[in-house]
Amino acid sequence: MLLHEHEQPAAQPAPDPELLIEEARRRGRRRRLAVAAAALIVGGAAMLALLYGRSGGAAARTAQPAPKGVFANSRAFAGHGLLAFVSRGRLFVLDGRTGKLTAVTSPGQHASTPQFSPGGRWLAYALGSGKPGLARADGTGAHRIAGGGAWLPNGDLLARDGVYRVDGNGRPVRLGAAPPGLAAWSPDGDRFAFLSRSVKHEQDGAFHGVERLQVADSLTGRRTTWLSHPISFTRKSGFAGYAINGIDVLPHREGILYWADPMQSASLAADGMSVYELRSPGARPVELGVTVGDAVSAGPAGKLALGAGGDRYAWISKRVETCNVSRARCTSIALPPGRLALDPAWSPDGRTLAFVGAAAEPEGAFSQPMLDRWYATHHLWLLHAGTSRPTEIAGTMGAASPTWSADGKSLLYVANDALWLIPSIGTKPVKVAGPLFPPRAWPSYYGKVAWADQFAWSSR
Repeated sequence: MLLHEHEQPAAQPAPDPELLIEEARRRGRRRRLAVAAAALIVGGAAMLALLYGRSGGAAARTAQPAPKGVFANSRAFAGHGLLAFVSRGRLFVLDGRTGKLTAVTSPGQHASTPQFSPGGRWLAYALGSGKPGLARADGTGAHRIAGGGAWLPNGDLLARDGVYRVDGNGRPVRLGAAPPGLAAWSPDGDRFAFLSRSVKHEQDGAFHGVERLQVADSLTGRRTTWLSHPISFTRKSGFAGYAINGIDVLPHREGILYWADPMQSASLAADGMSVYELRSPGARPVELGVTVGDAVSAGPAGKLALGAGGDRYAWISKRVETCNVSRARCTSIALPPGRLALDPAWSPDGRTLAFVGAAAEPEGAFSQPMLDRWYATHHLWLLHAGTSRPTEIAGTMGAASPTWSADGKSLLYVANDALWLIPSIGTKPVKVAGPLFPPRAWPSYYGKVAWADQFAWSSR
């Protein structure tokens, strides 16, 4: 949930403990599916290079008139693939090959979370009400669909009611039921993680049982139990144990990350959850740190970066830690006193970590002026492999959500309610599209704005 301006989270009545566990799993699954789908954009970029990059010459680029209030710089984005972005609720695609700006949705449809398919052929997106949408990657042929959710690594769509394959006309064809308990998968599709639990009910609402994390090499393959832990509840002692509330399957079969929700408390979870690394079935889980949300970037060769630090306030106690998976050890990146580190993003080759440096702020209201003031302290930083001192990128005030191109030569990021591109490291940033939200109305949750839900980049 995102709060606007002065809104604060309302206190909620405590539901049945067992239902809390199930809701935690569903919440974590939805959140992780979105993250996994976003990670697949890089894979789609490689296919787009084959589809577009090897044509017999670039097509003529013509400036397209944008709808009133929407900015799109086709000249600055030329040669950088496809950019899907939501501007004030309406979804657009900017084509870096043709220079064309295509409106995918109509005004008032309230689109969000665009996701390119792994093969680079399709663009899925959510709508505020009604069925989700699907279009060709260039934004044409948009239509609503019955199924929809997250892209699986093979290009199928996972929805609550099943698995779908998109035919040549853009129609999802149901292949079968969604595997029970599916929670996450690796970007390359060689591992799938599942959560299940068995519970024995007792008198007066009490229960005891076991929660299991299992892994298979395919959607329907044999599952191996990696982790099993007890859970229980009595009215006298309350909930005992923890619920797994989020999973990341690391690439190259390097292991599993999972988040533990202590005592199944929504309040405690809002201030951060411990993330654990699990290397193999039955291995001892190793705590890497505490994160608020899914602030993890996995690079090659066992590299991780955590957006670590508890507290639901975005401007308190946040830091970036680099981790070595094989050693299960993390080290904080040093910044000048009074500075926070946020939004880590490894380059595809693992040689450079991009992140955001920001000022630490005292607790305060979540008004737009406060957000403006805090985001104005943001700048992009780079940490190069083999060094311990990061360097700041000039001209990136307001930066958030850095995203690398597939070849690691370019950076896209959000600043001042718009998308900016660094065509190659060392060159001047240029504004390419915006605005993302209605004027002076950035939706925030304790100061954190969900910028990443407003765009998807399929570079080449």
